[in-house]
Amino acid sequence: MPPVQTVLATVLTEKFEVSPESVLPDATLESLDLDSLALAELALALQEELGVKVEEHEAAKRTTIGELVAVLHSKRTAQDAL
Repeated sequence: MPPVQTVLATVLTEKFEVSPESVLPDATLESLDLDSLALAELALALQEELGVKVEEHEAAKRTTIGELVAVLHSKRTAQDAL
């Protein structure tokens, strides 16, 4: 399974047309021009791609790419351990 960062970058660039150069660890989801509807769609897309539940507060406007990657990686690691 691909790394979380790769999956997130792919989803952002392919589904939300975010430029790859903008997908930086300190970039917030809001700075990538994702509105609340896009954030909900992002959460669903990540759930499908990674097989882990993404809570609404985990993919909020002020969440950075780095923070989201860390949370998703932790969730996927915990799930794989089951």
